[in-house]
Amino acid sequence: MDIFQVIFHNFATRSRTRKPEDSVPFPVDFRGELVHATDQCVLCETCVYVCSPVAITTDNEDKEGYWQYDGGRCTFCGRCVEYCPTHALSFLNQSAPTVNQRSSEYKTHIVEYQHCKRCGALIIPLPYETLVRLYHSEEAAQHAVQNNELCERCRSKVQSEFLKSGISGNKN
Repeated sequence: MDIFQVIFHNFATRSRTRKPEDSVPFPVDFRGELVHATDQCVLCETCVYVCSPVAITTDNEDKEGYWQYDGGRCTFCGRCVEYCPTHALSFLNQSAPTVNQRSSEYKTHIVEYQHCKRCGALIIPLPYETLVRLYHSEEAAQHAVQNNELCERCRSKVQSEFLKSGISGNKN
């Protein structure tokens, strides 16, 4: 086959190039752009621990914490999304920025602390959806919401006061 036959054959057949509006659908477990939901994040630093290329870092300040993501370092392995206990991280079903665009992609999100209802210490309570998942029902999560707004020390005190009142109530 000479070159002219190849050229005529290529002109006669339909183009196999896809156009942008004719895009291929993304697979179910596609790892696109990383999304961080600050209302779900408790700055537990699990994502920092499992991120091998150190694309995710956190910084705790006085009244707020900072979650930082460097898209230029991310390898889209998905470990941060897999191990996030509050499901604050997820991937979008759209392609991530190219390498040239990613190098300048540096996201910083502020996660605000709240005050303990009893002593005023700074805490980040668990999101309600996480409580429902942990307690396996809406009713049990409703009971846990009050203790969720307390720091660890105050929760221990409330629990011990509850146990003491139960023990003393049984003796009488």
